[in-house]
Amino acid sequence: MLDIVKPAAQADWPDTLRLRLVRDDRALEVELAIVDPVLTEDTRRTYRGVLPAHLSGLVRAHLAGAESNRLALVVTAADPIERMRAPMYSDATPVTRSSGTGSKLFAADEPALSANEPMYFVVGGGGGATARFQLSFKYRLFDPDSHPVQWIPFLSRLHFGYTQTSIWDLGANSSPFRDTSYRPSLFWQGETHGESRLMPEVLRAGFEHESNGKDGVSSRSINTLFAQPVWRSGFLDGRTLIFAPKVYGYLEKSDNPDIQRYRGYADWILRYGRENGWLLATQLRNGTSGHGSAQFDLSYPLRQPFFARTGGFLYFQLFKGYGESLLDYNLDRGTQVRV
Repeated sequence: MLDIVKPAAQADWPDTLRLRLVRDDRALEVELAIVDPVLTEDTRRTYRGVLPAHLSGLVRAHLAGAESNRLALVVTAADPIERMRAPMYSDATPVTRSSGTGSKLFAADEPALSANEPMYFVVGGGGGATARFQLSFKYRLFDPDSHPVQWIPFLSRLHFGYTQTSIWDLGANSSPFRDTSYRPSLFWQGETHGESRLMPEVLRAGFEHESNGKDGVSSRSINTLFAQPVWRSGFLDGRTLIFAPKVYGYLEKSDNPDIQRYRGYADWILRYGRENGWLLATQLRNGTSGHGSAQFDLSYPLRQPFFARTGGFLYFQLFKGYGESLLDYNLDRGTQVRV
């Protein structure tokens, strides 16, 4: 509960306000809603909001998007009785705009070595038994207190990333690997600290190489520059919606000069759910020729995570369209369903 005193210059009261909370230089916003109707001429009004469950300790608070006093709050976890007394809110109402705190994907406070894209091993196929697996990590190259960062602060958010995706043809003689994609990258990732909800919360941008390590007619490779803004909305029940489109331009694609006809210039990425529950991720591509692909991943954790987000999951994957592997960038092998 927070009492707001209306400035004399303000004509009326808004139905909602946003409270910006800052702890350890990481910020999030909580939506405050009116408690009881009041008259326009009233000079004081009570608003109510719900703090994220993970927030505790000394927190600085002020209104977002409006001039206000700054408060220092000591936040402690509510006991079970207080939680039972708390008013009920709709689970579908977004109440926070997190800036990395408590978030798992694209978090600003991850360790130096952490997971990058999803990691999985799934088996199934469409018209033949295949396995698909992916390994992915990123490494922050400089510690925040290192000498290079003291000289050039930009380096504190510089990462090396590596992702490897393989398709294993289990139904063929001797079970060969059909194709493997190797993707090293160098990118900067950091918070934008934007006050507007239209501003992305996190921005990632850099260079990426992708190749399949083969020669001759089977050789495939591309070099790209990419930018990936991240928008995130949290919900009271712990679910999170993330929109993180990855937009890129091709620097070199001589092994597959028409790849943009099947892959386009963007990966449209959405994630919805809980890190500790059901989580749905989608990746959509639309090529300039009208061809494209769609991938849907649904996961549920079976054990507690270790090494940041790495753990054991029940994992479903559906792929439909062109370019499941770099070798097949212009081929459609039918719908692939794996678990």
